[in-house]
Amino acid sequence: MKIETKFFGEMEIEEDKIINFKNGIIGFENLKRFILIDHPGSDIIKWLQSVEEKSFALPVIDPVNFFPDYDPVISEGDLKNLNLNSIEDAVVLSILTVPSDVNRTTVNLKAPVVLNPLERLGAQLIAENPEYQIKQPIKIFEEKEKEN
Repeated sequence: MKIETKFFGEMEIEEDKIINFKNGIIGFENLKRFILIDHPGSDIIKWLQSVEEKSFALPVIDPVNFFPDYDPVISEGDLKNLNLNSIEDAVVLSILTVPSDVNRTTVNLKAPVVLNPLERLGAQLIAENPEYQIKQPIKIFEEKEKEN
């Protein structure tokens, strides 16, 4: 099927790549179907692109790449809603906020995007860990600056 995307124009995607979010994303509960798109030239950043709304795409990362001890505590009920037995069975991503000054980029560790890759189910859930922040500073772009 063909979809329009925010940054990559029209794309051909396979139906079985669509991830279903029964409750949408926090603040965008009406958007239920998403795909993950690799960011060109980056092994770190992906885009969570809405299939239903071309202008809605969120940059996401695997938080463990930057916070090796990241281990969100997610309620058993939330995991069961995704047909998961434990968080170890999930793909966990965190949403980036990238302002015009990229040195002020933050990542949301408090509300990770949790995916069941086998059943193509997803949800943005709240981690019960009190130490995780919604706007955790992250230096994701420093590496490129040093290389140039």
